[in-house]
Amino acid sequence: MKIGAIFRAFNTGVLMLVMIGGMMLYLTTGDLIVSFKPAISFEDMLDENSKGVKAGQHVEGNVKYVLDYFASESTYTKYSDGSRSGSKKSGNYYLIPTVDGYIGLKSREKDVSTLNQLTEETYTYLTTGEEPVTEFFVEGRVHKLKGNLVRYYKEYLQEFGYSDSEIEAMGEPLVIQYVSFTAVRVMFVIGIVFLALGLFLFQRRYRYEVMGSGLPKAEDLP
Repeated sequence: MKIGAIFRAFNTGVLMLVMIGGMMLYLTTGDLIVSFKPAISFEDMLDENSKGVKAGQHVEGNVKYVLDYFASESTYTKYSDGSRSGSKKSGNYYLIPTVDGYIGLKSREKDVSTLNQLTEETYTYLTTGEEPVTEFFVEGRVHKLKGNLVRYYKEYLQEFGYSDSEIEAMGEPLVIQYVSFTAVRVMFVIGIVFLALGLFLFQRRYRYEVMGSGLPKAEDLP
């Protein structure tokens, strides 16, 4: 194998295709695997016979009850001079009851009004027994809650009257995050195509560098 030929075959175009394809596979493989796992529904989470919710699980179904949000999220753009744009809300972290305690649900900003309505209906249900009528479908993946969100989650439960020991007994704080698994599968396939095309072009250029074009050279012509 000729090292010089390898470097010449790996031109900018080939390198970009391989890097983009590899990055797309890296970003989507985890969610792709989760998408093929059996999904747990929000009804399952309330079933006393369920095995509980764990990080990495596939969640799919209509949300039954929501107990308001314990944190909100905003995004902004930071500029090179150190300044930044105004904050733009990008969703809330709601509290969802389960048979073992509670789990977080990260909403998109466009879903906030629906979940706020479902929150009101949930509190009405707790006082009158009238079941919520608002439907909200979610498909996503369970993650571990991290950073300050863990503190906000625990503080919110303390406001409900739970002690520290009771909160610890609920297990590791988790959150459900929305995932478009259809988009994940499409991006994964595109990543494979980019990577395969990059490797094909690399192989073709490498053979050219080592073996030449196969056409007669000027000095070989009569």
